[in-house]
Amino acid sequence: MLSIILPCYNEQDNLAFLFNSLDPVAADHKDLEILLVNNGSTDNSVAVFEQELSKRDRNIFKVVNVEKNIGYGYGILTGLRAAKGEILSVTHADRQTDPMDVLKALEIYNKHCHQEPLTHPSIHPPTAATQDDRSLLVKGYRKNRRPMEAFFSWGMGVLSSLALGTRLTEINAQPKLFSKSFFDSIEKEAPHDFSLDLYFLYHAKKKGQILDFPVYFAKRVAGEAKGGSGSSLKVRIKLIKRIFKYIFELRNKVKA
Repeated sequence: MLSIILPCYNEQDNLAFLFNSLDPVAADHKDLEILLVNNGSTDNSVAVFEQELSKRDRNIFKVVNVEKNIGYGYGILTGLRAAKGEILSVTHADRQTDPMDVLKALEIYNKHCHQEPLTHPSIHPPTAATQDDRSLLVKGYRKNRRPMEAFFSWGMGVLSSLALGTRLTEINAQPKLFSKSFFDSIEKEAPHDFSLDLYFLYHAKKKGQILDFPVYFAKRVAGEAKGGSGSSLKVRIKLIKRIFKYIFELRNKVKA
């Protein structure tokens, strides 16, 4: 069973579209749950969630409420801890990512673990794997980025790789997909902010393997970017400073 977690913070204008884009995923895959995390939203999200849920199967579509927003990572962790699936995936709720990318990630995961040939032409071939690779993480690799955004991501990856002694790229790209057993093994010390993506990738690389595949981000149509693509320079610099600080916090923990 697959659990898809989507953190939502003040995304009221995107929620109806998001639910509609998730409907085909739910129709084709009955053995999944979709957890939308209302991460302390202060807009009209609660009412929109209830309106959209009233039209759908609540065994598949579920809302996890966080009373107060204390960080992007905290919302994701709350959703992951509530998930019942053996395979977990995280992606964004801002209409910039295609929910179908999660299914591409799932195909890579399954084909890799079972050593079967891939069927999707845009997915990179996997390397050999054991029958049950519980430390495999599959993630997106953004292809249509603006030069400045690509430069920031590249710089973050280079610094992370040098400081932590392992190659990491496209740290904040979505979706990310991994086993519940992998999450359970690392969730105790997970950070509550945007550093969570780095935390996942570092431990996946140390414990097992990361596979990536190309994804394309759409332009944000409504709402305000909170730190990803489309964010203001001020917000982006604040995010990068925090992640850089966490890189060295993580390095010090590893050395200790």
